[in-house]
Amino acid sequence: MEEKKALDLRALYTKVLGDKIDAYALPPESFTVMGCEIIEYNEEEASMVVRMPIKDFTLNPYKTMQGGMIVAALDNAIGPLSMLVAPLNMTRRMNTEYIKPLTQKMGNIYVRARLVERKRKRLFFEATIEDKEGKIYTKTTAEHWIVTR
Repeated sequence: MEEKKALDLRALYTKVLGDKIDAYALPPESFTVMGCEIIEYNEEEASMVVRMPIKDFTLNPYKTMQGGMIVAALDNAIGPLSMLVAPLNMTRRMNTEYIKPLTQKMGNIYVRARLVERKRKRLFFEATIEDKEGKIYTKTTAEHWIVTR
């Protein structure tokens, strides 16, 4: 994957949230702490790519990325995408398949997320974690519920 500049997060979300943007914690602290950057957003395809490094605090004793941190990485792409494609929503469930360990030698990882389907108040997402060559290390599916107030 070619190195791309990070997108302007505030501009991206202002388009959707308008003057209500300041009511949200954007970017969320977990996104910032993990070093996440949105490098692609395709409105037409409802897809996003988030780049992030594998930081020391995400490692397990084997010096590979800890499973819960891998899910956090996936959620740090699906969550931002969900805000751009639907009104207020929350994760209902995630099903993750770990394929290969993620190590700091990889440099950055790339989380590719997309909205697969929308049924009434449910959103269905797929996401993968890839290296810079596009090799898949982790896959997940997620279901979100649109919250009505």
